[in-house]
Amino acid sequence: MKLRVTDLNRSIDYYTKVIGLQVMEEENGKAALGSGTDILLYLEEGKDLKQKPDRHAGLYHFALLLPSRKNLADVVKFYVLHRVAFGASDHGVSEAIYLNDPDGNGIEIYADKTDTSWKWVNGEIQMTTDPLDGEDLLKESSDAEWTGLPAGTVIGHIHLYVRHIGEAAAFYNNVLGFETVVSSYPGALFVSTGRYHHHIGLNTWHGSNAPSISIDEAGMDWFTIVYPNEDTRRIAIEKAKAAGLEVKQEHNRYSLQDPVGSTVKLTVQ
Repeated sequence: MKLRVTDLNRSIDYYTKVIGLQVMEEENGKAALGSGTDILLYLEEGKDLKQKPDRHAGLYHFALLLPSRKNLADVVKFYVLHRVAFGASDHGVSEAIYLNDPDGNGIEIYADKTDTSWKWVNGEIQMTTDPLDGEDLLKESSDAEWTGLPAGTVIGHIHLYVRHIGEAAAFYNNVLGFETVVSSYPGALFVSTGRYHHHIGLNTWHGSNAPSISIDEAGMDWFTIVYPNEDTRRIAIEKAKAAGLEVKQEHNRYSLQDPVGSTVKLTVQ
């Protein structure tokens, strides 16, 4: 995914020293950050970018999935020792901590619990928002100094502010091919593929009148959906065109916009 930022050096400093990503590439006001050999996040500094309003459609948070609970424990230990403020929750299916970058973009860092412990009822997964047991988590932390997020870290899901759940579901489910896994959470919908707890969260907590995405503001520029093969991507593209949506193509790259203006790139694994 890519973020428009107001101060590239400040953002690089935050994402390397606090979040634990590594700079993979940097030039001409742009940077690519990741872990191991994988690029996870692109940053681009914009001239005269406005700070995005507090109540806005678009990105709620993007979520970095760690390979293990021990990795999460090491992050939490580092934050506690260095007095980094963060939120924390136990979602039943995962344990997570939450931060905001200098431009106000939400970040979740989490570790999944074993999928055999996830509870499904009538085709929907049971997720909670309970306090995180920090003491129990820290028992798994290592003695070594934390040096950043480990190889194998991926963007596990993304959570978006939308204006209307039905409109968002028509786009992400009916067009792009996701399935609803949680519909009972107030003002929100969670969708995924392959019986994952969620790949995309959608909520209306900013209201039906939340402003659309603006390229003049700091925030998310685009995010990527990775399809398992060309056939599944082709089906999504055909459905998008049948729904009257504009699908842009550049070589073998395709993109379109969701109902609030978030740019979604469709790629193949």
